[in-house]
Amino acid sequence: MHRLRYLLCLTSVLISVKANADDNPQLWILSGQSNACGRAKLPGPAPDERVTMFDPKTGEFVVAQDPLPGMGTTGTGPWVATAQAVAPLAGDITMLGYANGGKPISFWHPGKPGYVGLMPCIKRAGQGAGVFLWYQGENNSAPGTSGAQYVKELQEHFARVRKAADNPEMLVVVVQLGPATKPGNSGFMTLREAQRQYVADDPRAILVPALGRTLKDTVHLDNAGYRELGGEIGRALLRHRFGKTDIAWPGPVLDAAVIAEDRKSIVAHFAEVEELAGCDAADFALIDEEGTVRCTMATPGKTTVTLIPERVVRLPARLIYAFGQNPKASLVDEAGNRAPAVQIPVTTGEAPEDVPTAAANGAGK
Repeated sequence: MHRLRYLLCLTSVLISVKANADDNPQLWILSGQSNACGRAKLPGPAPDERVTMFDPKTGEFVVAQDPLPGMGTTGTGPWVATAQAVAPLAGDITMLGYANGGKPISFWHPGKPGYVGLMPCIKRAGQGAGVFLWYQGENNSAPGTSGAQYVKELQEHFARVRKAADNPEMLVVVVQLGPATKPGNSGFMTLREAQRQYVADDPRAILVPALGRTLKDTVHLDNAGYRELGGEIGRALLRHRFGKTDIAWPGPVLDAAVIAEDRKSIVAHFAEVEELAGCDAADFALIDEEGTVRCTMATPGKTTVTLIPERVVRLPARLIYAFGQNPKASLVDEAGNRAPAVQIPVTTGEAPEDVPTAAANGAGK
């Protein structure tokens, strides 16, 4: 009888382990280009034994400390800060990954070096991983960039990662591109919108902006910037992956833009916010049939911003928050979460009410 009970208990444990392995929210995969590698100066966050990282050279898990093994870096990035923000409230976090600086997304196509670097790592240590964190796009931001093509690339890449980890329900975290101060990166706005559109169409994805963080150089965040970004990604995961409903996330998400009858003012509405802060007219612009229309004034309410454009706007038009390659992007909510870059059509009719609405994935419509 005791042996029977033991076998029944053992079977129950094995079934439980298998069920957990199918979708393990505490096992994360990391990838991308240089900002995913981490390019800020050391030191990173102090080690925490609740956070570990797979070392592909030894085949063992070690306490996670920057520079992370397998991530092509000698510096610090956002991932340790992210995991350390999650572990105290959600339990131990295990990470693995592969990143390589200065590479377009095609570097991760089947048979290419990014694929060869990442997929075997997932097969060895990432089965059942419940989270994939992706920070890439700078090298796809050349003039003439196709947003639609980049969305297709994301769809195919994330499908391959989910298949490799044997978890079709894996949550993908897309870090939306941050600022770029080097001339020539004219595709950054296009890439940011493509990243947002991908997440808006994938119920198993969330968007966290890198905009508004401090820089080390023309495109890489500095130590403080990575830590701030890691903190917000951590809040996003606690809320969206671990069900911590008391955690405030996401930040403000532009979800409506209604123009007045005289075409001289626009009321923009932001979801997921109760009290906007950091509003700056320079962050807003419109594109109509005649070109770019900058805003000369931005008056915030609690969830709305009334914009005064520099000229009469001709419809059709779209409103852009976080306009330009290097926007200030200072808009935040009451918890300090930052607003992502968004482009939406301008409509006519009644102005949106100054009341909170939802955009749970951080990407909006």
